Amino acid sequence: METSLTDIKKQYEKLKNLMGDKEAFDLSDEDALRCQDALSLLKSRNYILDASTLCEKRYIKAAEWDGFEDWLDEMIKESKRLSRRECTIAIVSAVIGAAIGLIPTIIGALC
Repeated sequence: METSLTDIKKQYEKLKNLMGDKEAFDLSDEDALRCQDALSLLKSRNYILDASTLCEKRYIKAAEWDGFEDWLDEMIKESKRLSRRECTIAIVSAVIGAAIGLIPTIIGALC
């Protein structure tokens, strides 16, 4: 099951509140599990470093998160644009399908 970008944004906001102004932060297993998608994305984009051990989930801030938030907002906007485009294509396809479906009726009425 794929997590939506808006869910990742919520996870990110939670992490941001948990972290505050600290350079390193610890998470409970429960918080780490709830925010795993945002953590994974932050790690892959090199905004945090994983310094976890067997006993604790610890992360170190490697860069300011403002750029990540801007990027995430842009990705959310882009996914919404894509959804509108897909919706437009579906409506146009339905209209074309209805028109094609009416052709036999029109031909039958003319003959």
